[in-house]
Amino acid sequence: MKQILKNLKKSFGTKYVKYGGFATVMTVCVAVGIILLNLIVQQIAPQLDLTKNKLFSLSEQSRNIAESVKNPVIIYGVWEPSGEHTQAKEIAERYAAKNHLIRFEAVDPDLNPGLLKQFDKDGKGIAKGSLILSGVKGFKIIAPQDMYDVYYNQQQQPQLTGVAIEKRITSALLYADAGETPKVYEITGHQETPLTFLEKTLEQENYQLLQLNLLNAPVPDDAGAVILCNPISPLGPEETEKLFSYLEKGGRLIALLDYRSGAMESVNTLLAGWGAEFGYGITAELDPNYRISGRTPFELFPIMSPHPITDSLIAGKTPALMPLPMGISETALKRRTVKTAPFLSTSRNSFLRTDLQNAGQEQSPEDTPGPITLGLAVLDPEYPESGAGQTRIALFGNAFFLDLVSQIPGNLDLFMNALAWTSDRPEILSVGSRSTFTMRLQMTLAEGLIVGILFVIVIPLTCFVLGLITWLRRRHL
Repeated sequence: MKQILKNLKKSFGTKYVKYGGFATVMTVCVAVGIILLNLIVQQIAPQLDLTKNKLFSLSEQSRNIAESVKNPVIIYGVWEPSGEHTQAKEIAERYAAKNHLIRFEAVDPDLNPGLLKQFDKDGKGIAKGSLILSGVKGFKIIAPQDMYDVYYNQQQQPQLTGVAIEKRITSALLYADAGETPKVYEITGHQETPLTFLEKTLEQENYQLLQLNLLNAPVPDDAGAVILCNPISPLGPEETEKLFSYLEKGGRLIALLDYRSGAMESVNTLLAGWGAEFGYGITAELDPNYRISGRTPFELFPIMSPHPITDSLIAGKTPALMPLPMGISETALKRRTVKTAPFLSTSRNSFLRTDLQNAGQEQSPEDTPGPITLGLAVLDPEYPESGAGQTRIALFGNAFFLDLVSQIPGNLDLFMNALAWTSDRPEILSVGSRSTFTMRLQMTLAEGLIVGILFVIVIPLTCFVLGLITWLRRRHL
């Protein structure tokens, strides 16, 4: 027995046992460390959003709005326990974490029909997967189909282009807390493009869309903004005077014109005092980085400059597409108090064509060389005195882009941001859909050749040479 114990004691002194014992101790320590780390993580519960476009994160503007809520708001998630809307729930809970007055609660529609009935005003029922934001000033229902931007291609197949859960919740939260609905008037009577297709979207963003015929009435005092969308016939002197008087008193205007409107001298006369005018023609983009490969240069992705209208799109890398856009110019004669800021433009490798009989796609001597301004913002005055009105005008040299709002999420965000800026609603400017749209990398033949040589020949050959050198050196050790 003594010999056995002696041999056992001696075996502990061997290098195999020492190394094995050290490895065992290290394995146990690592395992204990992992267990402790998991316990700590569960207590702290950190959350990292690793999705490409931060689909589960709140923008700074949404966080600020959630923190500023002054009245109790309950966010109801309408779903069964086995069919919860995971993404909507997680985003709603992030709002609740920012303010103790905001509370999230899941509601089983089969077990709580009485609770949901008070929100079902039209008796059509509330779809499972919906969110209901209820506050002291009112409530808003976000249907599951409204939480995403979807468009149908030519084969009528749905394609997801953006996630709008945060955008919808932030807008509904503002209404539930404050109960305000700004009125937006679209000018009629000149064969304008009607905005009825945007009525639901405007309602979701807490706007009320109304029509205005300037021949019958002036701009109402309760107008949050006025929209002039692609008039075919010119405005009359009386209508121009009414719009001028409205803007003089700190009015808000969005004007969207393209070549279908013609030269539109009546609009340019209206805008003359604020240093802007539309230039008749069609803009072409020759830089392949700002157009769709294989498509006409008259369909282009405008370059976005930093501005409240475009900041959220720039941050989210969300493109907008403009077909057949018209140019906008800044005039030399304007009021000293006016501040103009181009927010959409083309590259230097572009031009404005005024002779529409010329169907060529290359620049001719008669064309105006780029860059061409496609979007212009006007402030008057830039810094108003306390209580004084501030005129805000957003000009787009294109109305066609509104036809693509269901296909290109950036187009809708661009228009809604312009409306939020002109109507002075900074609280929703930075909240847009999280785009799932990806722009293709556009490269010239030379650039493609360089990239191909670099990744197919240079890098592999370099790795081979370095490996060969290392092998030869070790061979002689």
